[in-house]
Parts: sequence; structure tokens; C-alpha cells
Amino acid sequence: MSEKSFSVLKNEKLQSILNNNDSSGSTDSAENESHHGSADAMCDLPKPPGTFEEAGLSSAFVQDLAIKHLYRNSVLTGREIANLLHLPYPLMEPVLEKMIEMTYAEKRGGQGLGGSVDRFSLTERGKAQARDLLLIDTYVGPAPVPLNHYADYVQKHNVKSLDIDEDLLRYAWRDFILDESLFSQVGPAICSGKSCFLYGPPGTGKTTIAKMIARLLDEKVGGVAIPHAVIVGDSIVRLYDPIYHRAINTFKNKTSKSGLFDFNQHDRRWAPCHRPCVIVGGDLMLDMLDLRYNATSKFYEAPLQMKANGGIFIIDDFGRQMVKPCDLLNRWIVPLENRIDFLTLHTGKKFSVPFEQLVVFATNLDPNDLADEAFLRRIRYKIFIGEPSIEAYKSIFDDECKKKELQYDAGDLDFIIQKFYKGGKRPLRACDPRDMTDLIVDYCKFNSLPRRIERDIFDMIATDYMRDLQSVGNKPSKDFKESEAKNYQQTLSASA
Repeated sequence: MSEKSFSVLKNEKLQSILNNNDSSGSTDSAENESHHGSADAMCDLPKPPGTFEEAGLSSAFVQDLAIKHLYRNSVLTGREIANLLHLPYPLMEPVLEKMIEMTYAEKRGGQGLGGSVDRFSLTERGKAQARDLLLIDTYVGPAPVPLNHYADYVQKHNVKSLDIDEDLLRYAWRDFILDESLFSQVGPAICSGKSCFLYGPPGTGKTTIAKMIARLLDEKVGGVAIPHAVIVGDSIVRLYDPIYHRAINTFKNKTSKSGLFDFNQHDRRWAPCHRPCVIVGGDLMLDMLDLRYNATSKFYEAPLQMKANGGIFIIDDFGRQMVKPCDLLNRWIVPLENRIDFLTLHTGKKFSVPFEQLVVFATNLDPNDLADEAFLRRIRYKIFIGEPSIEAYKSIFDDECKKKELQYDAGDLDFIIQKFYKGGKRPLRACDPRDMTDLIVDYCKFNSLPRRIERDIFDMIATDYMRDLQSVGNKPSKDFKESEAKNYQQTLSASA
């Protein structure tokens, strides 16, 4: 692949797609939106529950959660309690009546418009019950979703079920400069919804391509619903994480004319989100792939791969993590093969969850040095990302200059390529134009220079950027270190 030329994505096929988009009328635009639509318009959401059976929860559990919310907030209206639990008020109404009947709560007055605006507070008995419940767990949030409901939804809305073709891939990546052969390799890997290995020399764009896959899922193939929490038996697992799950704005604060949330739209226990993208690097530890139990809060945080369900999980710089590659691979042999992961509660109880995400390993190390044949067989797609051609390198440099409003002469760029790459035997790297233009911008800013790349500045920056790091001075000898240590000990003795 390194010998194949990279090309700017303005070939005849892509140009045809863009021309169709530009010349289409209102009807064609609507059809195009359905094919190249945003996540906002394509997020399939669970229907709101009409009964506790449909919600997968017992009325007793919902009552306990409502008591904890009241304990934290002192006084709430019926509507506010329902909103905090993310449940329809008609489902909450009998629960509130039961709380009053059991003398856990009392009404503090209202506006005479029904229970939804009546104000509730806990009695002394209710406060005692709340303290007992908080000893079991301190979870106070939206009502959780049963594990089987979550598993069913993930299976139906996994990445493999998405409709992705070459036209969509080219349209989504029209601003990037890629090897033509990558489309026929990356496209099927995305459609598989399983795993792929991106490997090659440093700086050739492996991480960028992995993030481009995430961008494709995010912008072009629709969103996904993420439950705020999942209940497993009596244990709560918090799943929604604003770091990895970005809410879709279309659904934010959508209310009916009465000011109440329109629960006829979807089950609010599920957050409409863009497809998740979880990226980890050298900080990845094995315990991040297991349930995290907080002994203080007494509930669980979902592992990273569970948060990535329905989206993409990128392990960047694979092989440079604090955990050994073989340990990480052994942890994932079964999930990658069977699409099921097994998690363990602190009580020892095991349960299964879907493992439905596109896992991308990006590395500049030799895959054969990182994994054995048994594991590599389970990674279906192995894609080599080589160095760009000179033509592609120039296109990348030109794009970076346009982004940063830098002017340059094409002859100066040819001079740099001849001196440092052809003459210096340095391989072309797709990251070099970005890095060097960043350095040039910094230099011009510091020296109050116009944003024009003069040859002498370009040469100086390139020289510094591509200089091999060398040790400075001579390393202290062993005898020198021992004598210094002896003198230090003598000083300590004299001080004493």
C-alpha cells in the first residue's frame, strides 16, 4: 500500500454525488437527508412504558427511588418527582398515593390542579426509611432500565445493522486525503461491526482514520439511545457518561404545550445520543474493562466497552498500554468471537452483556509481536496504513496552510521534500505537514511576522522538527556516581 499513490477525494464518482446534492430540489434534498442524514433525524427510541411491567420495574423499587429523591430535595411536586425518575406521571401517581398511605410522605399543599402539582415531603418515618435505603445504595437518579431490555435494544441497533455503502463513505470523508484502496478495506470493516487492526509506521494517519470512522457513525448513520442506568438483580450499574455520550440536541427539553415533557415521544430513561466513541491510549488498565464498584456509593460504573456499545471503541497506540498486550487480548478473546461479554458483581454473581461495537486497534508496532495467531484470527480486518505519496503529501500541506491562513511558494515545499525526504532518506509522514505548519504559526506569532512561509524559516523549522535527538554531554561514569554517593554519606555523617 505504501507504493500506491494517495489521491484527493474529488474523483468522478464523488463529484457526481456532490453535483446531485447541489442540483437537487426540495424532494431530492429530503431523500438525500435520509441517506446522508444526521443522527438527530435517525435515532430510534424506546416507547414510554404504560405499566410497571412494561418498565421492567416493581412499584416497590420505584417507591424507594422516589423516597431517596425526596430525601435529597426536601419538597417536590408530583411532576418534579416523575421528571427526576424519568417516568410518566400517570405511572408515578399510584406510587405517590401509596407513599402517603404508608405515611412515608405527606402533601404540603398544591394549586388544586391535581396530584402532578401537589407538593410532597417526607414524614419522619419516610426520612428514616430513606436513611435505611441509602445504606443499601446511594443511587439517586433516573429509574434504571432492566438488563434484558438493554440487551435487546443493543442487539437490534448494533453497528452491523447500519446501512453503509461506498457512496456514503466517500461523501462523509470527502474532506480527507486517502489511498483509494482504503475505501474497499475500511468500508467492509465498518459494515461488519466487529474489529479491525490499523497498523503501519508512525505518523501515517492511523489514529485519524479511526476517528474518521467515529465521525462517520456520528454524523451520517443515526444516533442511538443510551440508558442512564441498568439494573441487574438488585444492583444498579450507571451507564450514561457525558464524556462518551453526547446528547442529541433535537430531543433536549422537548415539552408539550402544557409545559410537561411529552412522554408520548419516548422513554426518557433512555438518553438520545450520537453514536458513542470511546478512545483510550496508554492509560488503559484491565480494571477499566470490568465493573467498578464504589464501596461508598454502593452502585456500579459500567466498563468502557459497555459504554461503547452501538458505536466504536478505539485502542490507540496498542502495545504501549500499562497492561500487557497479551493480558488485554486474553480478556477480549471471547467477546470478540461471540459478541458477548461477561461481567462480575462484587458479590461474585456473573452476567452477560452485549459486546456490539466496532473495535479498532491502532498501532505502529508489528502485530505479530503483540498477539498470537489465535487472537489475530479473531480480528477480521487487518489494514496496513503506509506512507503517503508526494502528491498526497503536498495536498495535505496545502490543506493545512489553508486552515491556518499561511501563504507559501510551491517551490519552497519542493525544496523541503528534496532536502529532507529524498536527500535525507526520511519517509513521508502524513502528520508532518500539520506539525510543521503548527510550528511555523508559533514562530510567526512570536516574532510578529506575517503568515507567509519564507524558505529560510521553512528550512529552519524543518531542520529542528526532523533533527534526531542526541544525548547532551557524557553520561556520568559508574566510578563518578559511587564517589558522589560516598561524599554525600560523609556529609550526612558530619552533619549528625
